[in-house]
Parts: sequence; C-alpha cells; structure tokens
Amino acid sequence: MMIRINLLTEKRKKKKAAGPSRFLALLAAAVAGALLAMGLATILLKTTVSRLRTESEKNTATIASLSKKINEIKKYERMNKELEQKSGIIEVLRKNQAVPVLILDEVSRVLADGVWLNSLSYKDNAVVLEGHAFTNSDLVAYVNNLKRLTSIFDVYLEESREVEVEKIRVYRFRLNFKVKG
Repeated sequence: MMIRINLLTEKRKKKKAAGPSRFLALLAAAVAGALLAMGLATILLKTTVSRLRTESEKNTATIASLSKKINEIKKYERMNKELEQKSGIIEVLRKNQAVPVLILDEVSRVLADGVWLNSLSYKDNAVVLEGHAFTNSDLVAYVNNLKRLTSIFDVYLEESREVEVEKIRVYRFRLNFKVKG
C-alpha cells in the first residue's frame, strides 16, 4: 500500500478549485462583450443604412427635379432656335420683298409708248418679262430703255413674234434680264 501525503495547503486547494469557475466567468464576460459590440455595430450599421437611404431618396428627388428643369431648358432652347430661324426667314423675305417692287417700278417707268406687259416673273435675281408691242420699233425702244437702267444688266430679247390679238397685228415678246443684288 501506498501512502499519500498532501503537501498542499488548504489555501492552494481553494485557488485551484476557483480556477475553472473564474475561466468560465471571464469567458462569459468576453462573450457578453462580443455580443454587446456586435449589437452596437448592428445599431450603428442600421443607422448608417437608414441615413444613406434617406440621402438616396433625397438625391433621387433632386435628380428628378433637375431633369424636369433640364427638359424645360431644352424646350426653351429649341423654341429660341425656331424663333431665330423664323426671324431670319422674315428678314430675308423683308429684304426680297422690296426687290420685285423696285423692279416693277423701274420696268414700268421706262415703258415705251405702244408697249404693254402681260407678265413679270422674278427668281434668283433673274427676271422674265412677257408682253406685246404695236410695232417692232416700239419694242426696240423699250429694250434700249431697259439697257440704260443701272439696276439691271444682261438685257436679252429672247423672242419677238408677230401675232394677232383681237384682230390687230402686234408683236408678242419675251425678254430676260438680271437684277443687281
């Protein structure tokens, strides 16, 4: 038989016995701390997510508002461009409106006796006149009068033909000229 001798004092035994419960207490405290830290992290993340969602909704509303304003600006720019085009067209028409009136004034002012006009057409600074004259010399006098004008050039008698109008023999003519622009 063997004899056992216990050299440990009673105090040490208590410490040895308290060791596992202390470990469990520290472990429980660590787990509780970790759970608390995770809870705080979760609350912090939820708050951040909520704040970011609010900012996102606010930004989406701002983008929608700005998109409306951009569309309105584009609409106004398009309308402004159309207005400028229309103003340009009106200005061109206003400038071109005076030319036929001036042509008609000068052509009728130098009209020779025995000559009358049936039509005048104007396009791209070119004029075509059609009319009748009692005699060929009346027609030649009219062409010479046109050639003396400073506002027209390249007067050309394209056609002169003797025809009968209401049982009267007359000369039907067609002549061309260009207008200085």
